[in-house]
Amino acid sequence: MKINSITVKGCRLPPSTPWEDATNKVQGLELIFVELRTSSGLTGTGISYTVDIGGTAIQALIEDYLANLVVGMDALDYERIWARMHRQSRRLGLGVNSMAMAAIDIAVWDVIAQHHGLPLHKLLGGARDRVPAYVSEINLSSADTVADLLRRVDDYKARGFNTVKIKIGRDDIEEDIERIRRVQERLGRGGRLLVDLNQKWSASEALVNGARLDGLGLGWIEEPTLYQDVEAHAALKRAIRTPIALGESLYSKQQVLQYLRAEAVDYVQADVAFVGGITEWLKIAHMANAFGKPVAPHYMMELSLPLLCGVQNAFMLEDVVGGSLTELGLLQEPIRVEDGMGVPSERPGHGIVLNWDAVQAHALTPERVRGSFSGGSK
Repeated sequence: MKINSITVKGCRLPPSTPWEDATNKVQGLELIFVELRTSSGLTGTGISYTVDIGGTAIQALIEDYLANLVVGMDALDYERIWARMHRQSRRLGLGVNSMAMAAIDIAVWDVIAQHHGLPLHKLLGGARDRVPAYVSEINLSSADTVADLLRRVDDYKARGFNTVKIKIGRDDIEEDIERIRRVQERLGRGGRLLVDLNQKWSASEALVNGARLDGLGLGWIEEPTLYQDVEAHAALKRAIRTPIALGESLYSKQQVLQYLRAEAVDYVQADVAFVGGITEWLKIAHMANAFGKPVAPHYMMELSLPLLCGVQNAFMLEDVVGGSLTELGLLQEPIRVEDGMGVPSERPGHGIVLNWDAVQAHALTPERVRGSFSGGSK
């Protein structure tokens, strides 16, 4: 089953609700889609993305370099395809190359599952047929009041979520603590609160502020400090009892392994689009399992869902408010979390059916972003 052609389409559009965290105010999501056609007539769809910046670079890397590397290869040889792309792009470092590779790799796995007539989660192991989900919001604007936050929490509870993740990282930690306590009161018994800092704190601030949050009963503290600083996370882990979650800013199994060896992480949040696709993500998930750590992949809800249902050490599915392909209006067949549970598609493949007209309506082109990008980092 040879790969005959690879075509790339991208789109740029804002989240369906505004996104702002402790370190960034998002202008646009840039999504890159691949259509991989094979000699057997099967077509696989691949997905990657970036926030605010770099989408045109990912598109160009696929179109100008990576696509030609894999055309003519057997689509069933996913390891060989991944290795060929990685060997030829590794001098770019980590980041853009793995994000570009991911789109092709995901399309390959979509074809393989279709070839075997299986939904992706069954092909990957069929560990479960559903997975609990948490609602994840990105709303830390200065105008957002505690009352606003509690109204949203009430809505999440009404939709069947009992685990909620909120952003923290105010300049005054007392404001963070107030928001945490008020949300926990609202969630009530049986509810669970996760918090995310988006690398806001320095290493020393993490130790001081982490001690303030320890004992509040949080499900985890996510990305408390810079993602490159393994030792800072290890020091924090030794100092507090609250679990630490991270991984969305890591791009390889080797980076994740550093955290596992340093005993610096409790929940591994590898993002399938950032680590180079399903081939690498599976290695990370199984490696985390060997260290006794659950996986809770970052974002990509529609694709993270079958991945979590395929592996033994799944924790929860992240449903990011305003960021799912369904909420963005890019799917022909919506995929939603119902009553706090994610249920994967039974369609052969990954089950993601794109609305190409909607993608085209928000087409990502160099001309569209050139000269207009101003950035949202704080």
